[in-house]
Amino acid sequence: MDGGHMNLARVIDGHAADSPAFVDGGRTVGYGELRARVAEMRSALADRGVGVGSSVAIASGNDGAMVVSLLAVLSLGGVVMPLNPTSPTPELTRKLDVAEPMMLLVGNAGRLYLDDDQISVEMVDLVELDAAASAAAGADAVVVSVDRPADAVAFHLATSGVSGAAKVAMLSHENLSFVHEAMKQCEPSIHSGDVLLGVLPFTHIFGLNAVLLAALEAGACVVLQQRFDAEESLQLVRQYGVTILSGAPPMWHRWANSDAPDDSLQTVQRAASGAAALPLGVFERVRERFGVEIGQGYGLTETSPVVTLARGAAIKPSSVGQVLPGVEVALVDESGEPVDVGDEGEIVVRGPGVFLGYLRDTEATESILSGDGWLWTGDVGIFDEDGYLFLVDRIKDIVIVSGFNVYPAEVETALMGCAGVSGAIVTGTADEETGEAVVAHVSGTATREQLEAHVATQLSRYKRPTRYHFHEDLPIAPNGKAIRRALR
Repeated sequence: MDGGHMNLARVIDGHAADSPAFVDGGRTVGYGELRARVAEMRSALADRGVGVGSSVAIASGNDGAMVVSLLAVLSLGGVVMPLNPTSPTPELTRKLDVAEPMMLLVGNAGRLYLDDDQISVEMVDLVELDAAASAAAGADAVVVSVDRPADAVAFHLATSGVSGAAKVAMLSHENLSFVHEAMKQCEPSIHSGDVLLGVLPFTHIFGLNAVLLAALEAGACVVLQQRFDAEESLQLVRQYGVTILSGAPPMWHRWANSDAPDDSLQTVQRAASGAAALPLGVFERVRERFGVEIGQGYGLTETSPVVTLARGAAIKPSSVGQVLPGVEVALVDESGEPVDVGDEGEIVVRGPGVFLGYLRDTEATESILSGDGWLWTGDVGIFDEDGYLFLVDRIKDIVIVSGFNVYPAEVETALMGCAGVSGAIVTGTADEETGEAVVAHVSGTATREQLEAHVATQLSRYKRPTRYHFHEDLPIAPNGKAIRRALR
């Protein structure tokens, strides 16, 4: 994948046909069978008009159909938009309206949750497509992947962006491929004999690129888990000898407090946490109970995602690691000037992993991406003298629930749509299990029961407030903006 042209679908090329690529529902699929299924799926999608530049949304869980279909779309030169199939249909529709894909492939989970009447784009049954591809597939095949410019868009990843409105980040083949190559320079890296647990959702950049695609590129095996269950996860780790285990902090919290045997992680050679800060108590509990030290990393959807990670040097429990090779990171003050080592500054990032921008939203793109390639993250950090980064604050008002960004503006908009609500301000608060929780401060006549019923139709579960406070008046600044700090 070097030079001016590449295609991420080629991550599955060149590996031995009988080498395991993934385990799905207890069945092991080798790279030869995977290539054959992708070739058949590719043909089926081409017959439906998918080609270079076509945007295809996929609403599916972490299963074989998801893996096969996203590789097939990429091989045709198309753009993949992975979507959480359990999200309320209105939320998915807002994202689809931005990307305008030519079709929506619906996997098993999507069959259960999606309301066909609210989806305007053509819906195609992915389960049937994959079954047909599997039935027609041989033992191996050559997947003909279209050459794409390195900066051609490979993925449309839905995010709330900096404003809370639906945004679609454009990530190129080079963006994601760069992360694979940079991670190889950080020992211990992913090798062909490794086994990874694929429980982080592939609709999120962490699970998609740092686990699934990075593993396939290395010729490793991914054990797929459709939905997180702590006991089942640890059983899969033991059963398949997982060597690399990645999770968000709430997952590590649940693993540490599960009823599984204390030797459950005896095969794990590398443990990683990302998407949010890992509480020190969780780090210590995992080390004491399982004998494993968790290395943290830091990144964003907009950086594909890795910016820093534990790189084989001594792990500092509260640090998110050191800067990835090939990435530039600076900490700057409010005037944009670099700060001294040990001083707080906003984290700004530049490198080949930085995204192309938000689809059809120049204003949002220019608000965080400078003309010379620096991404302004809105996160505040400190570097120590050894080059380890520590996260200390956020400039943005986001709440991070189970590793997922929740933007108050999006939740406030949903709350204001409920009858009887005259005002709404959303904040976050610490939560032992999910890291942070969403708190709603509401004025008006609506009851908690009415609000909960309303937001359940509008927002994914992790975005819904778990605590409600009712006020006669809410603190509003003269410019009309909510004063969140007065309610935290």
